[in-house]
Amino acid sequence: MLPIHDGLSGIADRYDHFIIDVWGVLHDGVKAYQGAADAMRFLADKGKQNLLLSNSPNRSSRVVEKVIGPIGIPHDTYKHILTSGEAAWAHMRTHHAGQKVYTFWDDENPTALDNLGVTRVYDVREADFIYGSLVPYDAVELQYADVLAIALAHKIPFVCGNPDRVVGHGDSLHLCVGTLAEWYEKNGGAVTWIGKPYRPIYDQAWEMLGKPDKSRILAIGDSLVTDVAGASTFGCDVLWNVTGIHWEELKSDHAANTIDPAKVTVAVKGHARPTGLLHGFRV
Repeated sequence: MLPIHDGLSGIADRYDHFIIDVWGVLHDGVKAYQGAADAMRFLADKGKQNLLLSNSPNRSSRVVEKVIGPIGIPHDTYKHILTSGEAAWAHMRTHHAGQKVYTFWDDENPTALDNLGVTRVYDVREADFIYGSLVPYDAVELQYADVLAIALAHKIPFVCGNPDRVVGHGDSLHLCVGTLAEWYEKNGGAVTWIGKPYRPIYDQAWEMLGKPDKSRILAIGDSLVTDVAGASTFGCDVLWNVTGIHWEELKSDHAANTIDPAKVTVAVKGHARPTGLLHGFRV
């Protein structure tokens, strides 16, 4: 059985640097988890260097403005923030500047294409590439089938700025653009994946931290397929926060607010193995 940590107080002194997921660790898509701000303060007061690493398709500054600040996470409790949206923006600046782009959103990600010189088109057949970032919370995969089929026929490359398949929003889960990119790739389309679990974003985070010894880094995230897999490939320890998107499949049927070890064993089978489990991001 994997070790279970009921908070950070018993493990924090083993590490100097923390790579912390946002959705599913600090908040549930609507509000901060109880104790999350205190946990960030606890680590900062111990002199830990905290980096927030998110698969948000929004650029880093917008996540600070629209998410981190409003949920009450003090700015002085983390040194850096890096989002997949920021990494995707840098990728597009290098590889797609001046091209025509098709997106799945209207005006919900206003800074995603800033200063790239790209032109948004509303007929995918006119696009040089697709940028997958946001889809509406009520979106279903089927509604994009026609657009994706046309894009496949025209061999239009797909840049995925959020590899997550689903995202938590309060007590429910909603489709993410990673689901569309996965379908596109499985059907023969070319997809550039940007964000967790892929190595480049971890290397960038590592550089932002000053390239410390990886044995002194702890990653914390709630997704087996992005957070745990990505940190494992990168080569640092990782705690799987079980109170995030996997909670409903892991919780005990017999005791409130308790995980079922047998369900954990089933869940991790075939996935990268976390260093341990975290029962909520708190002190």
